[in-house]
Amino acid sequence: MYIYVDILIITSIYANFFLLKTTARLIHSTLRNGKCVLAAIVGSFFSLVILLPELNTLLLLIIRILSAALMIITAFSGRSPKELYRTGLIFFFVSFIFAGIEYGISVLSGGKNMIWHNSVLYVNISMLTLVISTIISYAAISFFRYYIDGGNSADEKYTVTVTRNGRTVSFTAVGDTGNNLTDAFTGRPVIICGKNYLSEIFEPRELEEVLAAEKNVSGWRLIPFSTISSGGMLPVFKPSAVTIRNHEKNIRRSADVYIGVVNKDMEYAVFNPKIL
Repeated sequence: MYIYVDILIITSIYANFFLLKTTARLIHSTLRNGKCVLAAIVGSFFSLVILLPELNTLLLLIIRILSAALMIITAFSGRSPKELYRTGLIFFFVSFIFAGIEYGISVLSGGKNMIWHNSVLYVNISMLTLVISTIISYAAISFFRYYIDGGNSADEKYTVTVTRNGRTVSFTAVGDTGNNLTDAFTGRPVIICGKNYLSEIFEPRELEEVLAAEKNVSGWRLIPFSTISSGGMLPVFKPSAVTIRNHEKNIRRSADVYIGVVNKDMEYAVFNPKIL
């Protein structure tokens, strides 16, 4: 069986992009496409070790760790070493799931178009098969993320900083284990806040129009919610960036979330601490 370098590089970039995006999703962190593509390209060059003579296990382990480290540093630059380390562990977890599913599909198809050498799996498969394996992997990991987000955590107070179109606002939030509101389509959790918090990043008229509307408004979405006493549709938007800080524990995290707005003033915003 021949190894085509162009197919090897292209599929590696595709897979690395997916792995990095899924990692960002699991840690609820925003990852820009430009950084993700660059990191995916960096990682793809390490797949060329499949063309080398057989290497010893220790050297291969060093190469794999170096590859993952460079990808994580490139994609998630600006974070503390501790955060990068945790992100790296999640990245390896995602990689194992994806590789296992892809390997399983290849074996079921007969395994004739597959080469395993120097810890690199080369599969000469159609793009359709690759996309199908990606969808299955993403669905499995999304289910895992949704399950984890539904867990409980201790209640504490935090400061949430929201950036939208160059404008930034900060407000106090409380961790509420009862708030398990997530968007069923994207899996993103929702931070619920009152309209009084957002006057600095929205024009008052725009905010009133959104809260009065019963249909989707440009830049906003409606997602269903329910409480013990009521239910309905909650307008949410995707900020440019969200940072959550716990002053007592000196923890600061970026979060990939929606901001949901209720048509009343609130003393505290509410979110599930599992976002962190």
